[in-house]
Amino acid sequence: MNSQPWVKIYDDEAWDDSIVGNREGLLALKQAIDDALENECVEVADRFKSDFGVVAFTDQDWEQTEPTEVKGIWGVVIPFILFLWAVVLPLFAIYKLAFE
Repeated sequence: MNSQPWVKIYDDEAWDDSIVGNREGLLALKQAIDDALENECVEVADRFKSDFGVVAFTDQDWEQTEPTEVKGIWGVVIPFILFLWAVVLPLFAIYKLAFE
């Protein structure tokens, strides 16, 4: 049996929202979590094979760690400018080339 430590995060039908690993990998993850609680951030690449690279500690609330959406006027202005650049400008260029 392979004793190389490994840990994977699954989100599929077999292991729905699970952290799965062999004994050595889970013990190494436990140690990485303990180290992250002391040092805030720990890279795991040299500790065990995984599909993630860092174990990190933060004092932020759950909501603060989520990506935030652009709010206010920028939520309207930026999409409008992108629309002009991606649609209107090329159509204007085609019109100029075809009819002038």
